[in-house]
Amino acid sequence: MTTYRVYLNCLSPYDYLSSCSGDNENPFRLTSTASPAWFNSLLAAGWNAGGINPAILGFYPEVAFDSFLTIGAANAIENSQGQPSSLWGQVDATLEFDEDGPGDNVAVDDTQGGAWYVPFPGLVAYGSHPAFAGDDLRILVAQLTTAGHLTGQIQVQIFREGIQAQELRSLLTIVTDPVFGCTQPEAFNYDPAATADDGECNLQCSTGTRFDVPTGRCELAAWLGDVGDFEMLDPCHLDLDGSGAMDITDWNRILVVLGEDPGLPLSNCGAGTFYDEDLGHCFAAPSNVGEGNGWNNLHPRFFDLNGDGALDVVDFVNLLSVFGKICPN
Repeated sequence: MTTYRVYLNCLSPYDYLSSCSGDNENPFRLTSTASPAWFNSLLAAGWNAGGINPAILGFYPEVAFDSFLTIGAANAIENSQGQPSSLWGQVDATLEFDEDGPGDNVAVDDTQGGAWYVPFPGLVAYGSHPAFAGDDLRILVAQLTTAGHLTGQIQVQIFREGIQAQELRSLLTIVTDPVFGCTQPEAFNYDPAATADDGECNLQCSTGTRFDVPTGRCELAAWLGDVGDFEMLDPCHLDLDGSGAMDITDWNRILVVLGEDPGLPLSNCGAGTFYDEDLGHCFAAPSNVGEGNGWNNLHPRFFDLNGDGALDVVDFVNLLSVFGKICPN
């Protein structure tokens, strides 16, 4: 999970955040791609930061990651007067952040609307009240822990320079750090939760293969560890007779193809794979060529798992690492 702290960035240290709200004209939304959306600690009572007791964090560290709404205060003892109150119409957003709350996405878009707020104490409280921006020019409005990607918007009411007559209301979008991943839906490793492309979209790796970052190629999915580590090669890949283990019958098959020319895979396909020019994808090489699964039509490429373009004693010895291992499937 990721814990996001949502801050309002201000222009003056005296700017005061009076309320956060939403209604049908300016909806308050908090959305995560995960379900449930928010983590709520059973040991952090309530919907605001008043449930975060620093004295127990050494015993119950998960409390520190509780999700809550606030205006400035980050825990129960930082400033008691900074804990906000709330008022809601048809949708009570605070219920999603109680210790036993469902933690679902929030959408306050009814005509009555709702808000969490702190009464203005006057400029005399500057320096002690967390709803002032202060020297770092920011005010905490929420802590949200989620396994998904966070989006949302909040309407804020600000007293600029700490003067109530200089009230500003604005609907602001929550901006988070980008979630890197493949954003191309046609790619095999498309990540619907990604908001920024990482440049590693896999447009070629298909059945029986996976994109391997260290080699930059479509390698066999049968490599359960590092590519080329035969100790971590899936024995099911070599259980050609379906006996439930890589046994002498399977192992002896490589003797049939020793000395044959497996050729090298084209494009960015790795060892034990082949490139289909019509489809433009890499596939795991089949164990046999053509019809049937007899020993007279074995596919040399299937056995050249070090990808050197030769079938020799090195390939034979490499497979000793897998001999006798059980195939659970």
